[in-house]
Amino acid sequence: MLNLSTFNRAKSKKEASGKIKLLVSDIDGTLVTNDKKITLEALAATQKLQEAGIHLCLVSSRPPQGIQMFFKELNILTPFAALNGGEIIGNDGTVVSSMMMDTKDAHEVYDLLHSHDVKAWVFGGFDWVVFDMNDPYIPHEKAVVGSNPELLNHINEYKKRIVKIEGVSSNTAVLDKLAAHINQKYPNTVKALRSSDHYLDITHPKANKGSAAIELGKQYGIDISEIACIGDMDNDIPMLEIAGLSIAMGQSTENVYRHAHFQTKSNEDNGWAYAVEQYILPRA
Repeated sequence: MLNLSTFNRAKSKKEASGKIKLLVSDIDGTLVTNDKKITLEALAATQKLQEAGIHLCLVSSRPPQGIQMFFKELNILTPFAALNGGEIIGNDGTVVSSMMMDTKDAHEVYDLLHSHDVKAWVFGGFDWVVFDMNDPYIPHEKAVVGSNPELLNHINEYKKRIVKIEGVSSNTAVLDKLAAHINQKYPNTVKALRSSDHYLDITHPKANKGSAAIELGKQYGIDISEIACIGDMDNDIPMLEIAGLSIAMGQSTENVYRHAHFQTKSNEDNGWAYAVEQYILPRA
C-alpha cells in the first residue's frame, strides 16, 4: 500500500508545478464512486475550485451525453473531452475538434474483435452503435451514459465518422492481448488502451487524453505546465505524463501511478476531494 505522499516513479519526470489554473479530470473511477455517484465532499471541493479561480474540465472515454449529465450537479459549464479525447466540445456545445479513425482500419479492428469473441461498440459524436442487443454490458452502459444505442448488423452499415471503437469483454487478459496486437499492427494510425477491466478504447493515436488536456487548456489560454490532471486507468497515462501536476487515484495500478507526481486515496474513499484539497488548492 503506497503512502499518500510525493513520489516520482519516472526519474525523468519534471517536478510538480507550483501554480495550477485548470484541473482536467477523468470521471469513472476518479470523480465518481463505483456506483457512479459524486460525493458531497467532491461537490464541496468543486465549489472551492471555483472560488479559487481554478477551472474544471472533464475528460472521459464516455460519449458527450455521458459527460454533460454531470454538469448541473457540479454547477459547471466548461469545455470537455469525450470519447477518450477523440472529440473536444466547447462550453457552447459545439465540436471544437474531432479525431476520426481511418475507415479501413476501423473495419479491420472490428473484424479482429469479432474473431476473438469480443463485442464491438462504435462511437462518433452523440452516436452509440452496437451489433448485438444481447450484449450483457449494454444495460450498464445505458444507465451510465443516459442514452440508448442504435442497432446495426455490421460496421459497414455505419456511414458517419468513427471516433472510437469499444472492445467489450469480461476477459481482461484477452483485451490486453488485443491491445498489444493492435498497437503493434497499427503503430501510426490506431491506439488501444483499456479504460476498465471490461472495456478496451480503440481510437486514432492523437485521440488521447494528453492531447485533450492541451486542447482544453488552449480554450482558456493556459499552458499544460499550469494544468493538473487526475485519473486512474491506462487511458489516463497520456495526460498524467505531461501535466504540470499529475495525480493518480489510490486504486490505480503501478503502471498508472508511476507516471504521476502524487497518489491520492481511492475513488471509494473520497480520493478526488482529497486530491483537490491537498495538492491542487494550495497551488491556486
